Amino acid sequence: MKKLAILFFTVLISAQVEANFNFALHTDSHPWAREDLKGAQEEIDALIKIIDNKVNLTAFDPKDIKGLADWVKAHTAGGGNTLILTGITPSTIYPIANAKPDGSILEEFLDAGNTVFSTGEYTFYTSEGPSETNGQEGLPNIIDVPEAYVWQGRGPDAWQANPVEMTPTQEGKDLIPSLKKYNTSYPFHAEDYEKSPWEVEIALAENKDDDLRVEPAVIFNEETGGRLGIFVQTYVGDVPHPGVSWGAIMGEFIVNYYLPEVLSVEPAGKLTTTWGNLKSPQ
Repeated sequence: MKKLAILFFTVLISAQVEANFNFALHTDSHPWAREDLKGAQEEIDALIKIIDNKVNLTAFDPKDIKGLADWVKAHTAGGGNTLILTGITPSTIYPIANAKPDGSILEEFLDAGNTVFSTGEYTFYTSEGPSETNGQEGLPNIIDVPEAYVWQGRGPDAWQANPVEMTPTQEGKDLIPSLKKYNTSYPFHAEDYEKSPWEVEIALAENKDDDLRVEPAVIFNEETGGRLGIFVQTYVGDVPHPGVSWGAIMGEFIVNYYLPEVLSVEPAGKLTTTWGNLKSPQ
């Protein structure tokens, strides 16, 4: 039986960083992934190990959805902050059953020029209880792109039994040493964003069999400055291929591209890492 280990400590180190290298990590995974809590925790640990001491990181226990919402609200204005979701979007930032399709805390966070990175289930999946509670409508609502869905096929009802095989692009090979060919369930469909303010900023792996599908990938909103990145979005059966680590892939992307190229590293004194209420395998 795994138990909660409440770890409260702060590490201060000198670093060359921008003042708003503020990251929040919500550590709740998809219900299927919870069946293998050790594996889910290992992925979270891998991510933290890579970005630790490089960003101001606050990690939230799965149950601390109020604390997470408080962090998001406090880090919305001004942009440049980053929220990482590991499979579940808490109802405190996007209400269940799509009860607030416009103007949610999460949407306002993105619209203010901040970044969200997602892994696990489909983008902005919400499940608090025994069933899924927002379907595929969360993504179109939050980013204001009615055509935006992340099924295997393109469109709102394009779920397919077979996963999508993603092949690393040259940028993916250069930036992410851990990235290799793998299967995913919920990629971006590049065509969905052609008539919107969003554009594909970087595609780290792709599939061109039907339409252009990309994942891992980041889309950028030219009007708001917001960014949305997806990394190995699946928790179904043997998808992705064994040995693929979303923690390593996301961490390497953050360190090798996102920090130096997007957040523009500048001298800013000290760096804080706060760990609280994290599940620890025993």
